[in-house]
Amino acid sequence: MTEMERHKAIPILFNYIGEYESGGKFESNEFINYFENVLAHLKTVRDQNNLDIVKGVDDTLLAEFDRVPFTSPKGNTDVRYFTAHLLATAFPIIIPMAGQFQQAYRFCSKLRQNKADIDFLELELTAFLLDRGLLKKNPDLRFFFVTKISEIQNLNHDPNILEESSYQNVDRLESIPPSRLFLALRRRNIVSGSSRPAQLMQDKQSPEYRLSEFKVFSRMSESNPVYHDLLLQMGFMKTKIPFWGKFKQGLGAIFQFIMGVFRAPKYVWFALSKSRANTVFYMLTFVVIIILLFSFFKLMGAYSNKIMMDFRQNIEDARNL
Repeated sequence: MTEMERHKAIPILFNYIGEYESGGKFESNEFINYFENVLAHLKTVRDQNNLDIVKGVDDTLLAEFDRVPFTSPKGNTDVRYFTAHLLATAFPIIIPMAGQFQQAYRFCSKLRQNKADIDFLELELTAFLLDRGLLKKNPDLRFFFVTKISEIQNLNHDPNILEESSYQNVDRLESIPPSRLFLALRRRNIVSGSSRPAQLMQDKQSPEYRLSEFKVFSRMSESNPVYHDLLLQMGFMKTKIPFWGKFKQGLGAIFQFIMGVFRAPKYVWFALSKSRANTVFYMLTFVVIIILLFSFFKLMGAYSNKIMMDFRQNIEDARNL
């Protein structure tokens, strides 16, 4: 990305949002790319250490914020709302000297119920993100915003409620508002990469272990599809495979085994000749396969007969009317 392109990153992002609000297409990956370009631009401005350039960025943000009203994420301005508030908060955190130029930040602050950044991010902005009806019910976009808020909080060294000593028992953990809890989880999640959730849930001293062990994650997942998506994306839940999915996987494994036997009969006979245990194993395997196949076809036959009988009965009932 060239310097000229970085300079235009903010208008490009908000123009894309404007096209979406006017009924244009919206691709999550494209939006995320534009958003990341803005963050890259802010980091470049920080490194340049030039007050005039910083003021120019503040002016640009303010102009974009002021162009279209976004008093609430409800309606068609949800993406603009989340983007503006997140960038306004991130601007002075990414660029410390931006504290001298806070027109864009003050503009957004007037629209907030919670004036403290940490309360706004955790109890207001993220609470709106958990509204399933917003962001076109797009779980990837929702997860992106949750992740960016978490990164900004980590960069600002905001206190994490899960690391406070008073929130280490299950009752206290369950009392944390979901929006605050998800940010706290995500912040800890991103510290050490994708392997972090599994490690934390195995650590008996961690709040993640207690939340998992006492089925808090499971209850949250069952209570709300947004919670389920976020827990799944963070690695605290596993995708459940339905019964028929498992059944198909089992049949597939059996089929592959049978095909393997036919493709390599010499190996099978070689294995059988070497050990009586191998002979017993293969014989039992074939018996189990035959029983399973017989049971499957018998069940399917019974099911087909039932459907046919019901069909005939319906015809007879119709004739007798």
